[in-house]
Amino acid sequence: MNSLMKDKAVVTGKLALTFEKRREKTRLVDCFQAPPLKASRTLYSEGDDQATVYLVETSGGLVAGDLNEYEIKLKEGARVCLIPQSATKVYPSYNEQTSKQKIMITLDKHTFLEWNKEEIIPFEQAKYEGSTLVRMEDTSTFLFAEIIYPGREKRGESFRYRMLSTQLQIWVEDSCWVYDPLKIFPEKMQIEKIGLLEGFMYIASVWVITPKLEWTENQLQALLPSEDKNHVVGVTNLKNNGLLVRWLSSNLPRIKKEIEQIFKKVKERI
Repeated sequence: MNSLMKDKAVVTGKLALTFEKRREKTRLVDCFQAPPLKASRTLYSEGDDQATVYLVETSGGLVAGDLNEYEIKLKEGARVCLIPQSATKVYPSYNEQTSKQKIMITLDKHTFLEWNKEEIIPFEQAKYEGSTLVRMEDTSTFLFAEIIYPGREKRGESFRYRMLSTQLQIWVEDSCWVYDPLKIFPEKMQIEKIGLLEGFMYIASVWVITPKLEWTENQLQALLPSEDKNHVVGVTNLKNNGLLVRWLSSNLPRIKKEIEQIFKKVKERI
């Protein structure tokens, strides 16, 4: 019995949001929130029908055994930008339990969702497991950015966590367009070797799935500054209408700047 309880994560937070287009604007029509997760009020730019909502985590981070769940649904025609108010901080796992986060997204026809951006900071001795599942129609658009930190670098905690696992799945109707798992065990892996992190500190990704994509790989690559020994980036053209931009870098401000540049340029085209 004790062993079962030890491995069982307790749901400590849930945020379920449903958006719908009404009276020419996207409205948050249903909101369920259980601490420590909360949503801000809906914000609008002048003359824009898109809804912007900040995602708030009031506890300051995930403690070992915590599970936070997000369920996001956009009904036909809705346009939404979701902005996590702060990075996801993962505290040490002294009790051997894993901190978990699950994101489930459903996009109906002609919807637009921007998630900008998910940042994960695993502390020393932390164990983290994150999963993101997206189910979308082929007329919808999804933009997603993620940055994985080495830890609290300025405190000398780079790659001192025990385990980090993330998984992204994107299903366009009945077809799986993206399956992107990542697992890092710093104590068991020689992460500085070729084929792993090769001495870089941060892993970052931008995913763009849209029927309106007009960029070629060369056009998007041209947006990015030149690489150097501390910063490399590549672009992959996904099946049909999709792009993946991925960074290995030791320059966090530069990553963030380039993510914003890509989001801005992509949104101008769609």
